[in-house]
Amino acid sequence: MGRKIEKELLDRLKEGDLLPLLKYVKSDNELRLEVRRNGEAFIYYRKGKALEIGSLDVNKKYGKVPSTEIAISNPSKYFKEIKETIDVWLLKNKDRDEFDTQQNIAKFNQEIKDKYLVIDMEYAFEQHEILEKEREKKASIDLLGVERATGKIILFEVKTGLGAITGSSGIDDHINDFEKYLNGKHKNLFRKNLRQDVENIIGDKIQLGLIEDDNILNKISQEVPKFIFVFHPKSKSEIASFKTELNNRKELIIVSDKDYKLK
Repeated sequence: MGRKIEKELLDRLKEGDLLPLLKYVKSDNELRLEVRRNGEAFIYYRKGKALEIGSLDVNKKYGKVPSTEIAISNPSKYFKEIKETIDVWLLKNKDRDEFDTQQNIAKFNQEIKDKYLVIDMEYAFEQHEILEKEREKKASIDLLGVERATGKIILFEVKTGLGAITGSSGIDDHINDFEKYLNGKHKNLFRKNLRQDVENIIGDKIQLGLIEDDNILNKISQEVPKFIFVFHPKSKSEIASFKTELNNRKELIIVSDKDYKLK
């Protein structure tokens, strides 16, 4: 099943017992609600999974997590506690600079005047319709978006600092993954499923009031999606080195701590 919230859960968020939860998430720009497979929707904080809404679950890997029941009865208390828990976990366990960058980009590219609308984080192509032996290597796209003027679907790969462009997460690997999915043997299936997911995600988020521009749903392009690198340098001197490494093979956008807009 592609990315779409099941009707019962959507109705609960729009006008049922989960409406206070939705209102709180919309009031807190550190949180993002994302549409997921199997009819689910998750809420993320610093790209940590703060709540699986339908199942009322949260990963115990973060440590002592609050009861998910209070996410419905007292969402402000729940998210205050889960944020603190995730903050501690991130501090002890992970270098999450790149994930923070991704969520900031998603947060700051939602206005109608923005060039791009970011609609999802960590998008992964579904392959259940393909024989197992013919499937591509699993890969996820950091950010999924749409160019507002053209309706073209955009896949964004985010890199923070030069240390993020070597090894298995290097530039070449991401370009190769993109080509295999959207220009390879099963390109027609992947393109069709991607477009359907984009329409479903936008449609659900419009219903939930998370996307204000309902006209964009009618503009989704049939053109081949575009792949763009987004580089968040740790110093200005890194920009030239990244451009040299990329060597004009894909479009590049530079963001900074002061401006996470995709231009």
